[in-house]
Amino acid sequence: MHKNVVRSLASALAAGMLFSASAATMAATNSASSDITLTFNPSIVIADVGDITITDPALGTDAVASDAFCIGGFGFPTFSITFESNDGNNDTAFSLSGNGLDVPYSVGFDNSTNGPFTVVNEGEPLTGLDRNAASCSGSDNARFQITVANSAWQTNDVLDGTSYTDTLLITVASE
Repeated sequence: MHKNVVRSLASALAAGMLFSASAATMAATNSASSDITLTFNPSIVIADVGDITITDPALGTDAVASDAFCIGGFGFPTFSITFESNDGNNDTAFSLSGNGLDVPYSVGFDNSTNGPFTVVNEGEPLTGLDRNAASCSGSDNARFQITVANSAWQTNDVLDGTSYTDTLLITVASE
């Protein structure tokens, strides 16, 4: 009987090893991979541009005023900005119109709120400007300045009490 027990035990042990070996060779595996990409479609915004009113500049000085605003966006490192005068004249100059007269002015741009202004030409973009913010959430990061030279506004024709106006169109574009 002891022989039968040993034989049964040996058979059981062999069957267990055979089952283990079969399970290992019968196991199937497979794998796949996924490339993950985070993409940003270029988006640009200009916000908080205000109106400018220059009232009673001091005689003998240029009439100057500026406005701070925000340029934001993502999906691009640099942008361009273009200033255009909507004075009704098909020319390349900024001018205020009123009482049949045109009063020239200049525009300066600063891609911060505390740097120097770069004088711009009407209709010509300033390019290669660094993007400073992803969004416009209440903080300004750029500004423009309007300057009417003393020699342009301090004349008898202009000082007649008429208001002179223009609409300045500001366009930003991602690069």
